[in-house]
Amino acid sequence: MGLRPGGGGPGGAAVSGRNVVAVDIGGTHTDAALLTADGTLHVHKVRSTPSDPGIALVTAVDRLLERSRLAPGDITAVVHGTTVATNAVIMGDYARVGLLVTAGFEDILEIGTQQRPDLYDPWRPKTAAIVPRERVHGVRERVGVDGAVVTPLAEDDVRRAARELAGTVDAVAIVFLFSFADAAHERRAAAIVRAELPGLPVTMSSSVAPEFREYPRAATTVLNAALLPRSGGYLARLEERLRERGFTGAFQLMTSTGGVIPAALAKDLPVALLVSGPAAGAVAAAELGRRLGEPDVVMLDVGGTSADVALIEDGQARRRYRSEVAGLPVALPQIDVLPIGAGGGSLARVDDFGSLAVGPDSAGADPGPAAYGSGRHATVTDAHVVRGSIDPAGLLGGALPLDPVRARAAIDRDVAAPLGLGGETAAASVVSIADGRMADALRAVTVARGIDVRDHALMAFGGAGPLHACAIAADLGIRRVVVPRYPGLTSALGLLMGDGRYDLSRTHVAPLRALDHGQVDALVGALVEEATSLLRGAGVAAEPALSLDADLRYAGQAYELTIPVSAACALGPGDVERLEVAFRRTHRSVYGHAWDDVAIELVTLRVRAVVPRAAADWAADGRSSRERAPARRRAGWDASGAPVEYVVVDRGDVETGLRGPAIVQQTDTTTLIPSGWRVARADGVGMVLEREEARCE
Repeated sequence: MGLRPGGGGPGGAAVSGRNVVAVDIGGTHTDAALLTADGTLHVHKVRSTPSDPGIALVTAVDRLLERSRLAPGDITAVVHGTTVATNAVIMGDYARVGLLVTAGFEDILEIGTQQRPDLYDPWRPKTAAIVPRERVHGVRERVGVDGAVVTPLAEDDVRRAARELAGTVDAVAIVFLFSFADAAHERRAAAIVRAELPGLPVTMSSSVAPEFREYPRAATTVLNAALLPRSGGYLARLEERLRERGFTGAFQLMTSTGGVIPAALAKDLPVALLVSGPAAGAVAAAELGRRLGEPDVVMLDVGGTSADVALIEDGQARRRYRSEVAGLPVALPQIDVLPIGAGGGSLARVDDFGSLAVGPDSAGADPGPAAYGSGRHATVTDAHVVRGSIDPAGLLGGALPLDPVRARAAIDRDVAAPLGLGGETAAASVVSIADGRMADALRAVTVARGIDVRDHALMAFGGAGPLHACAIAADLGIRRVVVPRYPGLTSALGLLMGDGRYDLSRTHVAPLRALDHGQVDALVGALVEEATSLLRGAGVAAEPALSLDADLRYAGQAYELTIPVSAACALGPGDVERLEVAFRRTHRSVYGHAWDDVAIELVTLRVRAVVPRAAADWAADGRSSRERAPARRRAGWDASGAPVEYVVVDRGDVETGLRGPAIVQQTDTTTLIPSGWRVARADGVGMVLEREEARCE
């Protein structure tokens, strides 16, 4: 057994009667929110500092404290959503790792699987192994699939390997066959390595991914080891900065599953943080959708560097138990989020074939779009400035001034001149290409999986999401768009909504109709006890809500489907027939067919322990008793490049019935309402836009 972190920490992030700060660091901006004990919400947004992300975080926290007149010692918890692990994987910025494996399996990372990275390109190389072959050492040992020792651990092999790795590695990973059935050999080997190489971090596969299939388990374990020195050092420095300012509360991280865990645990499991920020957005989308009566939501989170899309159904974000990051398999549970390189900072250019391309490269926070004053190349943000859909007076309430002349020059040089177009038409084309890429990503998580989204709502947030939402919704046939009250800070708010959560698993392969239910009960009981102990160890006194899922497959299949078993965490003889029916129904839904005469196997048991969050409600919705400002008008250009006059309204002044073409401005984002759309609701939770006709600009 081993920890599968879905969340944790003292009662989750948002607890009644506490002052909690949440900070989400993106590629372009860092978003921060402070929810005080009396329900007042303070928000702040600053430019990210890519060379040292912690600078932006502590700057944002300092500004929130000034605004709320609280001292650092008044803060109960700081919850962080981070992309440090993700960025390290994308850039290949790994620590040097040594790998100990069962003798005879030294080439496990090189061989991988028979799957090609590209079905139609047989010459495309596989992703290079993180650990070069010379740093892989075989160890004589063998545990059988049933957990019985076949070959005792040769401790001298472990000592010899550790001494050969000394001075050449920053971390060590240990992956022995069938260690999920009995981890004793891995634990003993880890103790020897720590004695031989004191201070060097060691990662065991039985602690990170206690499931079968040796290659995904090995890849996940090695990836965790490769990220440990980078992420662990970053989190340690960040916590030190907070402590130096007088912060004495809990420092927590959101994991890929949408829960929060103590930073002390996150330092040892950075692989669990790979979609930390996007997961926070999905948590917020699900919760805000429920509050607005929209349980079925397609999420579109568009930042400055990337866009993240996900599907929310029945008020719950879809989850998966295996994924791939930068060509590497990750055998860990996570919210099913698809990221693409399309955001406000995505570069626009004409390629060698004379076609307009947008992204995936980004101007990021430094130098940023040309309109920021230091960037040189045209971006999606520059296109919006040229179109007039972004206030030329600047972003962040004027704190980030814009240079319309530089934006126009970049669009003219990089797009308009090469294509022989006018500047406004070129800008409209850039936005349309970005819209199309995001719409295709949404189709990949919905239509491509057989899901009809026409009755769903599109929830758009991030600094750039509401600028693109209506056009994308029209493309997908969606008639309702939801824009949260604080779109540019929604992921930060999601950090306030994370449950205390642990996900644990154990592989146990057996025919479903021939289960030893006594053995299954013992395995489930052990998982429940471990989850409960972890919560107690994190300071959680409340009893967790427990549930049991099972990975099932047809006998002979290579992949499984996860089926809910019970909230009572039990799998008895009376559950077998119900599980078979549920599995066949799910198989037919996913693959289009099912067999009634093929035996079904149990593969993995999954226990989830959740301590529900306290509601992250806030009192202020941005409206005040001040007299409403009169609507303004601004000339611009629509999606075709034709002139249009926009009604410009501050978000706090928006009223039901406002019709496009209109622009709703606020500190953290801009919402573009094209002709044919109207505001159906506007309050402290969100603004709902409805399409009145089939056409959208």
